[in-house]
Amino acid sequence: MDALLLTLILGLMLVGFVVGHFPVDTTAILALAALLLFNLVTPTEAVAGFSNPAVVIVMMLFILSESLTQSGAIASLGHRIVRLAGGVQTRASALVMLVTGTLSAFVTNTATVSIMMPVSIGISRQFRIPPSRLLIPLSYAAIFGGMCTLIGTSTNILVASLAEGYGLEPFSMFEFAKLGGLFFIVGMGYNLVVAPRLLPDRPTPESLTEKYQMGRYLTELRIGERSELIGRTLLEQRIGERYDVSILEIQRDGRRITQDIKRTGLAGGDVLIVRGRMDQILALREQSGLLLLTDVELDDETLEDESNVLVEVQLLPRSDLLGANLREIDFRRRFGCSVLAMNRVGHPLAHARLGEIELHAWDTLLVFGPRARVEALAGSRDLNLVQELSIRLRLARRWWIAAAVIPAVVVLAALDVMPLRKGAILGAGVLLATRTLRIRQAYQAVDWSVIFLMVALLPMGVALERAGLAEDVAGGLVGLGEGLGPWMVLSLVILATSLLTAVITNVSAAVLMVPISVSIAAGLAVDPKPFLMAVAFAASMSFATPTGYQTNTMVYGPGGYRFTDYVRVGLPLNVLFWILSSVLIPIIWPF
Repeated sequence: MDALLLTLILGLMLVGFVVGHFPVDTTAILALAALLLFNLVTPTEAVAGFSNPAVVIVMMLFILSESLTQSGAIASLGHRIVRLAGGVQTRASALVMLVTGTLSAFVTNTATVSIMMPVSIGISRQFRIPPSRLLIPLSYAAIFGGMCTLIGTSTNILVASLAEGYGLEPFSMFEFAKLGGLFFIVGMGYNLVVAPRLLPDRPTPESLTEKYQMGRYLTELRIGERSELIGRTLLEQRIGERYDVSILEIQRDGRRITQDIKRTGLAGGDVLIVRGRMDQILALREQSGLLLLTDVELDDETLEDESNVLVEVQLLPRSDLLGANLREIDFRRRFGCSVLAMNRVGHPLAHARLGEIELHAWDTLLVFGPRARVEALAGSRDLNLVQELSIRLRLARRWWIAAAVIPAVVVLAALDVMPLRKGAILGAGVLLATRTLRIRQAYQAVDWSVIFLMVALLPMGVALERAGLAEDVAGGLVGLGEGLGPWMVLSLVILATSLLTAVITNVSAAVLMVPISVSIAAGLAVDPKPFLMAVAFAASMSFATPTGYQTNTMVYGPGGYRFTDYVRVGLPLNVLFWILSSVLIPIIWPF
């Protein structure tokens, strides 16, 4: 009965992950609640994840990575690399990928890609090539780097922690580099030689307004001499309530008014920049005595000047805005900017009622506003600028402390001078004590969705073992490979894990596959370590979908990709890594 209940809960959780009606962490917490409800885990087991070493280490690494990001050292390094390329596009792209991969071995890959993506987009503009030629390889480079060290990805930390729970010796800092280093070299070669033949050469629209298909929905209206709006304000006339339009800017006597527009008194001859459905724009024109100035598409140059700017930003997973909509958070008042359009999974939504769309992590927003307010978004915990603005790069006051802490933690752990968990906590303490990072910044640095996902999923492994489900699945996999030996069974584990991580998160795939892999090793009477390594590496082999790995999702919108682009470029890489890992893992870590 317990096995049947657990199978049902597990199945519903996986469907929830794929459908995405709730965020993945919410789905995992609901599954945990179901485990408690049916007494499949005890209350103590349900909260044990909060003290799990993997959870603590990942939390501290978020803080250490944030300090390095805020220091400006990574951004400065990225720009120095571009200058070192000497005007050669392939060299610049290769150097950016190399640095991204190297940094991702020690810093969270999302933080690294967030900083290096604008650099790559700058390269695409400098050499007049589409971003679609550069951004998928950038994401893959971050994944390659994460495979090389214990702290390169939360999956490695999690598998290492679970392995200790099964009585195995702790994994060393560079244990994964024995195979991860080879993957890094092979993957970089694939990025430079094979991927360019498979990547889409999809010309990017010359302007952001064209990219987001804004031409039909963005236009100019002039206030006529007999208009009812003269002497009134937009707020008084309830323009936003009566019509599905947004007034982005008022142009008056050569001036551009973009602040407090709703309360600005309107005058005859004012020009309004309006976004909305065309039928609503025409209704506003007819009923308010406005004149439609142009039937041509407005572009970036029409909107931008020295004081106003048009940029793309992405919603970060740690943002407080997730789950809300633009109307609820009053985006314009909060950030002093207007959202013109949104891109999610490659589909522009300019024609939709943007104010009512629920915001998701990595949604790409087209934002227009005063340059100073847009530049302020770069320091926001909610948003990440996709393009770089023409602002001077500068290092933070104590940047060298942030740059020294992570290498110190890595070296101390690698030399067995100090356990990784202890070193990470002490490193965070140093940053806080020296005020290199403020405590509020530390709180904001942690991606709590990842933390709660891990905490909620860890009891699932306990339930899988207790109900005997892990042993049943293991028996099935052993049966499939019966007569072919542990090598074939290991290959099936790698394949199953990589397929699973293509549709759910890599953390989820690892938590589910670790107890199954241990049961397989017990059934075959072999060392479980090669199977645990197989799970760790396979959980990071997420190249063929945009949703299996966060960095793939990050570059989807800015790169102008389609789902099939990831399948075409990533599937051969998945197959290559599957074959390599199936052959090499038993050699490096014998059964």
